[in-house]
Amino acid sequence: MAILTERDAEGLRTLLDDPHPLACLVAASALFREESRGAHARADHPATDPDLDERHTVLGTTSPELQEWL
Repeated sequence: MAILTERDAEGLRTLLDDPHPLACLVAASALFREESRGAHARADHPATDPDLDERHTVLGTTSPELQEWL
């Protein structure tokens, strides 16, 4: 049985200093996308944002951006 954890901005910001690069990337992406969707649940943004349907967060070298994938 999976344990689901709700995240919030404060907790995600602490992960930005994590020594594991993947944790930092996940935190940056989750901070950028302020909604709950699937296994990504945010206590501070509990609703799904329909404007983000079919949009994916892409992390570049400068900042995250949203791209539509068809």
